[in-house]
Amino acid sequence: MARAGERDVRDGPVAALPAGQPRPSLVAEVAHALRHLDEGAAVVVACSGGPDSTALAFLVAEARDDLRLTLVHVAHGLRDAEVEDAERRLVFQHGAWLGAGCRSEAVQVPAGAGGPEAAARTVRYAALHAVADTVGAVAILLGHTADDQAETVLLRAARGTGNDGLAGMRPSQARLLRPLLRLRRADLHGFVAGEGIPTAHDASNDDPAVRRSVVRHRVLPALGDVAPDPVGALTRLAVLAHDDADALDAAARPAVPMATLGRVTVLQRPALRRAHPALARRRVRDALAPHLEQPPSSDTVARVLAAEPGTRCTLPGAVQLEVTRAVLVFAPVDAPLPPPRRLELPGSTPWPELDAAIEVRTAGSDPDHRAHEDQLPLGIPAVWSPVPVPSDRLLVPTGGRRDRVQIALPDLVDGLQARPPQPGDRIRTIAGTRRVAAVLRDAHLPRTLRDRWPVVVTGERVVWLPGFAVDGALAADGRRDPRIALALVRDGPAGP
Repeated sequence: MARAGERDVRDGPVAALPAGQPRPSLVAEVAHALRHLDEGAAVVVACSGGPDSTALAFLVAEARDDLRLTLVHVAHGLRDAEVEDAERRLVFQHGAWLGAGCRSEAVQVPAGAGGPEAAARTVRYAALHAVADTVGAVAILLGHTADDQAETVLLRAARGTGNDGLAGMRPSQARLLRPLLRLRRADLHGFVAGEGIPTAHDASNDDPAVRRSVVRHRVLPALGDVAPDPVGALTRLAVLAHDDADALDAAARPAVPMATLGRVTVLQRPALRRAHPALARRRVRDALAPHLEQPPSSDTVARVLAAEPGTRCTLPGAVQLEVTRAVLVFAPVDAPLPPPRRLELPGSTPWPELDAAIEVRTAGSDPDHRAHEDQLPLGIPAVWSPVPVPSDRLLVPTGGRRDRVQIALPDLVDGLQARPPQPGDRIRTIAGTRRVAAVLRDAHLPRTLRDRWPVVVTGERVVWLPGFAVDGALAADGRRDPRIALALVRDGPAGP
């Protein structure tokens, strides 16, 4: 626990310590950052062979000699193979000195809209997580310093970011830990030099074509001519931005409801239009956050807020936006559609694309039902009456009806299957046969959700469109002699 008046490094960004920290202070800072890890825990240390990650490995080994370390070198294939191989050998040499395990992972960096730096980071983190899973590591340690934090804040400010972006990197994000985030790069370089530890130099750190290199060698020094210690000032800005973002979160969440359905996020448009601009921008950032590696730019947020009903477009980061009169829907462009799933009778079949499940109960399987024994002496057979699913568990879609989210059916010889809508699907309702696509469109269900909405069939016959329609003849038979009860229920915290 943090001491009174002291910010817990796991809560949010932290301001840099003054430059010139002595060796014992470096060790103490790393020990403090890792104090919550259990004794003997396994951890992965990301190591490039450069001075920052090398300092991290050696400081962790000294500050927490009980931890089981695995040093991981990731070869991105973006530089000369001989250079990457030399770095790998250096990391393995460091591991041997520390008595740590070592792994080298080769990755391929795809071309991406965010540029090679963002793409390399994505595949690097994926490789680190894979190794952590293999060795049972509870944490992945990264060598980001206070200088890296200052550079990140400037890079995001140049993109027109909001408070989330200005908050920079957190000391802790799930398994990712950054024990050096309060320490200066110069102090860490001085540590490895003083210990006589050999390190590698990454020439890309001096490449003027790399944006971070420009910030490091030109922008930060220029800021130093304007005011002393720009690194300290920018890391303090990150702390303030994080606190402001927390306050905006607390106000924005109740003002603009947001639902998460699998990989789809949904904002209520009328509430968004009524909200204060700061809260509206906040909720758009929240809706985009699950789909992006970095906080969205102010231009992207403004574009979303200006979008009119009928808009369907792709935003930076390969996020699809759809706007209706009622909602804004965000989803990854490459999100796969649901596969067909045979329904368990009885049982619960997950529909993770909507954070939902289709629950099926059958006559004789419902633990909450008892036949009324006082009917039997009169010769009237006991009729199964399914106990309704509690309303707070039902997933009632926008434009749908609660009485069509749970239904009763007769026995069906061919069983039941759920799948996404297909061209030509039709359902025979009591009002006549209708195209499934038309039913969903007329209910104003956003197309992004229509593509993922379950259609329940028996054989080739569409039986049920949860929340919207049910086969009229089967529904009538189900009312007379219910043998199967179905309900679309929440498997997550929110609905559309």
